[in-house]
Amino acid sequence: MAVRITFAQDEEEDQVMKIVTEYEMGMPGEIDEILIAKRGQEVLAAAKIVESDDGQFFLEVIGVKESFRSQGLGKSLLGRILENPWKCCKYSISEAEDQEEYSLSTLARGYAVGFYQRLGFRTCSLSEIPEYYREQCEECTDRLECEPMPMIYCGGNKK
Repeated sequence: MAVRITFAQDEEEDQVMKIVTEYEMGMPGEIDEILIAKRGQEVLAAAKIVESDDGQFFLEVIGVKESFRSQGLGKSLLGRILENPWKCCKYSISEAEDQEEYSLSTLARGYAVGFYQRLGFRTCSLSEIPEYYREQCEECTDRLECEPMPMIYCGGNKK
């Protein structure tokens, strides 16, 4: 399926909000920080990453519209992020040098661990997750149902 990956615009906020609420999540920040996959005017998938330290990124959310799941959209969107997270992070704090080493961590819901592993993520310790997200996860009332698993992807050229 041919999709265009770009940052969301104000007029796409309702579509993005519908996708993230399907995953029982709220809007992670401002709409223009959300990377989307769209076909025509329809938003099919959304993701947001932040850079917590130089070359250390965190995937706050990724979701695919329910009627388009299992069609490779999540893989395409996350694949684009893994190619160059600096280009997919609206407000990077560092600048990418040619294939500089980086990491992308996330807290995967238990059922999604296989998805991340197929894309090269590995499980990691909770200490490898930025503190803010660790605390947010530890305080979450849905933690037992969610079964969060800290995961990390290491990319770029290793020095």
